[in-house]
Amino acid sequence: MSVDVATMGWRRVVAARPATRATPLAVLDIGTSKVCCFIARPRAGRGFAVIGRGYQVAEGIRGGDIADAEAADAALRAVLHEAEEQAGERLREVAVTLSGGRPRSTHVRVTSELAGRSVTDLDLRRLLRLAHDRVEDDRRAVVHVVPLAVTIDGGRPLVDARGMSGQQLEMLAHVVTLRREALHDVLEVLDRSHVTVRAVSVASYAAGLGCLTADELDRGCLVLDMGAGTTGIALFADGRLAFVDQVPYGGDHVTGDLAFGLSTTRAHAERIKSLYGSVLWRACDDNERIAVPLIGDSAHHPTGEVPRTRLTQIARARVEEILDLVGQRLGDAGELVAACPPRSVVLTGGASEIEGLAELTQERFGLPTRLGRPDADCGVGPDMGPCCASVSGALVLAAGDDRGLAWSDTRERDAMTRMVQRVRRWIAENF
Repeated sequence: MSVDVATMGWRRVVAARPATRATPLAVLDIGTSKVCCFIARPRAGRGFAVIGRGYQVAEGIRGGDIADAEAADAALRAVLHEAEEQAGERLREVAVTLSGGRPRSTHVRVTSELAGRSVTDLDLRRLLRLAHDRVEDDRRAVVHVVPLAVTIDGGRPLVDARGMSGQQLEMLAHVVTLRREALHDVLEVLDRSHVTVRAVSVASYAAGLGCLTADELDRGCLVLDMGAGTTGIALFADGRLAFVDQVPYGGDHVTGDLAFGLSTTRAHAERIKSLYGSVLWRACDDNERIAVPLIGDSAHHPTGEVPRTRLTQIARARVEEILDLVGQRLGDAGELVAACPPRSVVLTGGASEIEGLAELTQERFGLPTRLGRPDADCGVGPDMGPCCASVSGALVLAAGDDRGLAWSDTRERDAMTRMVQRVRRWIAENF
């Protein structure tokens, strides 16, 4: 994705600059329990037509990060091949969506002298780059730089500053970073599959773009992308991404608690969670007994039995912990969140479909809560659930941009380029 600030207004991104029909878009979503690849072509009007998709178990991946490079390589090769076979296309580049990497938000205020002249696209790009260089270091890699507010001479925030004149241009930018090692591991594994990574996005950010309405984006909305190993946090305000974070717990931890509490295997616990799992007290019924294959039992001849109340107690305790940690992360963010409090909550990700989660989240946060499914116009399929919200949003980002500065691969920068970057950062911080 190129740097383009053609519109500084805080509107929903809807394939602002579509790719040519001859070049399909490919999105690779890397999660803890599964990896999926969608290949799509932008439609003439709005949205996408999916021509190929692939799903594989996320072998070698834990918490969204590469834990076993060889196993992860095999899983990613398999999912790319599956999508290519269905689409009848050979992929050369993909956009990657990551649920790991421990995303972090930093708000940076940068300025540029105008000396009475009018603001141009170059001025805005320069400020975005300045914000990028101030934050990126050897441990954190910048993946998104989003403008939150642009002012001239300390005036009110402008929807579009281009063409307006003054003495000083100022921008408040939101910079999102990932652990450099986690990102590097993903890029290295994909290099072996002979595909070029054209873009990288944080899963919770992409999920928000894939399922939020224009009203939710404008009024302010908290997106909780609940995957198997992590719960991504993305706060949108005035149509822009204002904050991201991550909690290192997800649906797999609920499964693990059930396996331990019921003395069964994880496979049986996952099945029981899918069929009977709930976090609602009204789902508790001591008279409803659930057959549980104990460790060593055959799945067809279970010897254990528990009331459904016990399942709800175990699942609810873990989900309450996750929601409390989300609230703690929002509280720790201080002014980053206080300036743009959410008006509602949208749940995405595979773990968000556990019965009663929306009701429990609304109870804990005191905000209207709903499940977020991909926009029907995006074309990822009418049967796609909350688990595909990040893929839908990643297609939007891959087709256009977020009116900010996107990730670019810096691994090939030579020593002179890195030195120039450090000098520019020093100048920006001291003058």
